[in-house]
Amino acid sequence: MVTTSEPTPETGFIPTPLSENAVVVMERRIVARDEKGDPIETPDQCFVRVAHNLSQAELRYGGTEADRSAAEQDFYRLLSSLDFLPNSPTLVNAGRDLQQLSACFVLPVPDSIDGIFKAIRDTAVIHKSGGGTGFAFSRLRPANDRVRSTMGVASGPVSFMTVFDSATEAIKQGGTRRGANMGILRVDHPDIDLFIDMKADMTTLTNFNISVAVTDDFMTALAEDGDYNLISPKSGDIVETRNARKVWQTMVENAWQNGDPGVIFIDRINNGRANPVPERGPIESTNPCGEQPLYSYDSCNLGSLNLAHFVTGDPGSKAVDFERLGATVHRCVHLLDNVIEMNHYPIEEIEETSHAIRRIGLGVMGWADMLLDLRIPYDSEEALSLAREVMGFIQREADNASHNLAAVRGNFPDWGDSLYGPGGDEGPMPLRNSTRTTIAPTGTLSIIADCSGGVEPVFALAFVRSHYLDKDDPTKRVELNEVNEHFEHVARNEGFYSDDLIEFLAKGGHLAERNDVPDWVKDVFVTAHDIAPEAHVRMQAAFQEHTDNAVSKTINFPNEATVEDVATAYQLAYETGCKGITIYRDGSRDLQVLKHAGEGESGMENEEAAADAIAAAEALVAKTGRSVRRRLPDERQSLTHKFRVGELEGYMTVGLFEDGTPGELFVNVSRQGSTVMALMDTMAMLTSYALQFGVPVSVLARKLQGSRFEPSGPTGNQEIPIATSIIDYIFRWLDLKFGDREAGAQPTLIPPYEVAESMGVDEPALAHSNMVQSGVGCPDCGSVLYYGEGCLICRSCGYNKCG
Repeated sequence: MVTTSEPTPETGFIPTPLSENAVVVMERRIVARDEKGDPIETPDQCFVRVAHNLSQAELRYGGTEADRSAAEQDFYRLLSSLDFLPNSPTLVNAGRDLQQLSACFVLPVPDSIDGIFKAIRDTAVIHKSGGGTGFAFSRLRPANDRVRSTMGVASGPVSFMTVFDSATEAIKQGGTRRGANMGILRVDHPDIDLFIDMKADMTTLTNFNISVAVTDDFMTALAEDGDYNLISPKSGDIVETRNARKVWQTMVENAWQNGDPGVIFIDRINNGRANPVPERGPIESTNPCGEQPLYSYDSCNLGSLNLAHFVTGDPGSKAVDFERLGATVHRCVHLLDNVIEMNHYPIEEIEETSHAIRRIGLGVMGWADMLLDLRIPYDSEEALSLAREVMGFIQREADNASHNLAAVRGNFPDWGDSLYGPGGDEGPMPLRNSTRTTIAPTGTLSIIADCSGGVEPVFALAFVRSHYLDKDDPTKRVELNEVNEHFEHVARNEGFYSDDLIEFLAKGGHLAERNDVPDWVKDVFVTAHDIAPEAHVRMQAAFQEHTDNAVSKTINFPNEATVEDVATAYQLAYETGCKGITIYRDGSRDLQVLKHAGEGESGMENEEAAADAIAAAEALVAKTGRSVRRRLPDERQSLTHKFRVGELEGYMTVGLFEDGTPGELFVNVSRQGSTVMALMDTMAMLTSYALQFGVPVSVLARKLQGSRFEPSGPTGNQEIPIATSIIDYIFRWLDLKFGDREAGAQPTLIPPYEVAESMGVDEPALAHSNMVQSGVGCPDCGSVLYYGEGCLICRSCGYNKCG
């Protein structure tokens, strides 16, 4: 391990120890690594690096070296105590060559070919730097509209979105951080019907979240069961009318089916604090998770307080430590303002906007942990009241901190034209930052801080953490039961802790089913699916009341929820003041958890089958004294199969022996000369030799299917609907075509109750479980991703679909 050469903070402070999983995530995703991928700094050295780098901003405002050193010590304490963490790009890049510290950006998409492809080029630059992007496609003329300059017809926004999606796929295949996108279209755009339905097949736009920008006029028409106007983005003319109720119904039906599209209430965003400098607007889009409305060429610089650390007192008389919380908020605002100053923005226009308005977003994580520590049920009026109190306090202190910074460093440059300037609705109020608060997803950060994510309920009281993170043996699967520390503490103190209880909960059992658990514990220790969707919405609204920007949250629905239930939640979100809503109905994806063994087979049986084949091969060698290679005839039959994995297309050709069995394999993918192509050539050659030396197809398939790396995703093949890699798909297909089992017995994607059955969990237990949250497996570690904070998140390794 190589130590950093930067100054070390004071030695009197003892950092908060990291959990084992936090260390794994830090080493895989955050700390500096060498060319081999090995860490060259410890997590603590990472915090030192970040604190030292951000403290340099003090010198730009007349500060002395003593001021810089004091800021470094403050920032180091914030990070190493885990009281607060900035967004991942700041942790990864501060003090390193890239120095790109922002998580997300919004780019304009003008109605011209030059403008569209400039946006694609800028997207590539941003994704290469580790950022995510949001777009509004509302300015593009609708499909089949006349293009005067060429006398042709327009492709429309939906068509161009697929171009952006393909560009993102190409960029992430180059080995950079996976790109994440948000695509937004106004509800009054003439192509709104196409947009709402575009992800219904669950294979289109795999790199995009999509949301409809719903207007107040639309909501008025919906309330009156009337029509509303579709408006040409080119001329501003009314081109058609639509029944609001019909469009709304289509939106909620699609969301019920697979979670897309979400909704943002665009007029509410533009008429509030999220639009602090209206002359730069209007705001048309958000970042990929929807919590950060942004101008064109705007950026978000985010960070989250760990509320679990701000509870004081003895059990039974605990309370929020507002005094320490307030002091910490001031340090956080200071740090985030320094992030803006030290940031190397990927595009010149983004740098100009970011410095002109100095937007920051201080949010929270560990909310559910705070409630558990205070013994307050998440779905109670007391919890809603406390949410308003805590977030209201954070908002006021963040405003005060920004006001104090303005006295030293000056107002943000666009202050005179802002809501807070002399002529603004909330002015004059000197401020350093145009917005101060945002509640963002904390997928990776909450694992590092070992707390609950954002303002979501706890993931589970006990669960099996399953991963493939052994560097020396990537195929080794590790499974451990993990228990919520608050629950374990109460269970032991109250005398009802048992290994049987933990095992029951880890397999998906529901606390309410246990007679050995006190009723008050059942009330307090609720998880996401114990909570009614309406309570989720009201919690989001409670935090939104005191948040400048928006709140990232997923509204969880049980599988049996109806379309009407989703419509009710969407309506409630509007009525309670939310700026948007994202929902997920458990099990709504057609494709569920990968089952690696055939029906009725265990992993042990697969190993035994492989061992039998190896034994047979050894017997043949022993008999003949050498390996026997069966050669193909010079003229042979072959079979060619076209395939797709994610957005990558290719062909495989299988050469056949006279008896119709496979003897060679060729694979051709669409990126000649790439690493993927070289890998496929090598794999095909080795497979061909293995087949010719008598290794059965099924043995190869059992060993190689389930391999996990990008590209992965939907395939369009009904028998193999999703693949975790190209190799996974190839060997599943070979086993289907030439193996010794029927297609129905193949490893495939299976519904959740079959998963439960294979794990010995009954259906009622699974119905209340968070074990299977989505239909997507983590491309990095193989665990099931779950929906939370408006995104797909892996609680095992920190992977975040939203970038």
